[in-house]
Amino acid sequence: MVSPGARRRPRWWVRLLAVLVGVGVLAGAAELALRLIVPGVIGGIVREQLSLSDDHPVEVSLGGSALAFALRGGIGDVTVEIPDAPLIEGVPVDARVHAGFSPFNPAEGEIEGGTASLTVPREQLGAVISMLTSGVAQSGEVRDGELVVGRDIEVFGQKITLTARIALEVHDGDVEIVPRGVNAAGLDLSAEQISQATGSLLDPILQPQTVCVRDRLPAGVTLSGVRLSSTGSASIEAVLDPRILSDPAELQPGSCG
Repeated sequence: MVSPGARRRPRWWVRLLAVLVGVGVLAGAAELALRLIVPGVIGGIVREQLSLSDDHPVEVSLGGSALAFALRGGIGDVTVEIPDAPLIEGVPVDARVHAGFSPFNPAEGEIEGGTASLTVPREQLGAVISMLTSGVAQSGEVRDGELVVGRDIEVFGQKITLTARIALEVHDGDVEIVPRGVNAAGLDLSAEQISQATGSLLDPILQPQTVCVRDRLPAGVTLSGVRLSSTGSASIEAVLDPRILSDPAELQPGSCG
């Protein structure tokens, strides 16, 4: 026969189970709270830094366990996407930033696995190319996996439209331009003949060359690729230095020297 005292004493595994259940409920609540709160906080910061209106969409997604990353003192596997962000001289582009881990106060720590990309839509590509080439190219489009740029020029006293097919590659943070062909409005002219007629003006799109862009980016941003889409858009991809938000020097312009 079991005594009344024995019946009143809960078994140890019952208490352990109660603790585990309690921790599980707390963890679930914390996870839910983090996933509800963190995206809103990040979205607000992004809108403020980019001077966006309150209704401008900023999509924030968290992967993995938000609570596990929080116990490490930060946010992990976070992706921020901003459509139509006016980042390049007011031209709207789609921006995406990802970090494998970022401390709650990134000004005092290092981020892990930081990447960024800017996607220029087809209808805005010409304006961006014109700006990046300082007007050497006046138009641009993606065609068959290549970038086709064009401009009006005068050859032998005749005004014609020149189009050039170029491939873009990135090596060690620099952009390599590889011309693949040129057409001068139906005229049978080689790149050498066009170059002779126009001087060095069109060399950036007629001659193979390596272009350093590090002086146009923060030191903590390294260009990693240029991806051309079959939809006609182009994406500029970069890797972020872990100290980009904790070391002021990483936000200063880089150097080509």
